[in-house]
Amino acid sequence: MGRSSCSALLPLLALLILPAAAGELDASANGESRLLFIEAGDEVIFSALAPAGASVEWDFGRDVTGPGSRWNSSHEVGFVIHAAGAYNVTCIATLSDGSVERQQLWVVASWEEPLPEPDTHRPLFIALAGSELFMGGWLLLITWRLREEKSYL
Repeated sequence: MGRSSCSALLPLLALLILPAAAGELDASANGESRLLFIEAGDEVIFSALAPAGASVEWDFGRDVTGPGSRWNSSHEVGFVIHAAGAYNVTCIATLSDGSVERQQLWVVASWEEPLPEPDTHRPLFIALAGSELFMGGWLLLITWRLREEKSYL
C-alpha cells in the first residue's frame, strides 16, 4: 500500500520540479503570474525568476513613470502606477544558449471617483431662506398696515 502511493507521487513530483530545472522563465507582478488588479497609485513589483546566466529585459509598452522607463533590465523592478488603465508588460529572458523566452503580464489599474459628500449645509440654507421669507412677509404686512393707518414715523 505504501509503495503504490509513493510510486504515484514520484511522477507528480517530477512534473512539478521539471519546469524549474529546465530553465523556464517565471515572471510575476506582486506575486501574480498573469493578471493583477490594483488601485491607481499602488506600487507594483515585477520580478523575474530566470536560470543562472540568463539576461532579463522588461518591456512595459510605454513609459510608465516618465521618460526612459519603458525598458528595464533588472530581475526585480518596482513602479508606482498612477494612471488608471490596462498595462501589457512583457518579460523577455535571453538564456545562455541564445534561446529567448517571453512571458506577458497584464496589470489593470482602476480608479474610482469618490462619492459626493452629503450636503450637510442644506438644512441650514433652507432654515435661513425660510426665515428670510418670513421676515420679508412680516415687514410687508407691517408696511401695509402703516399705510392704511397713514401714520408715519
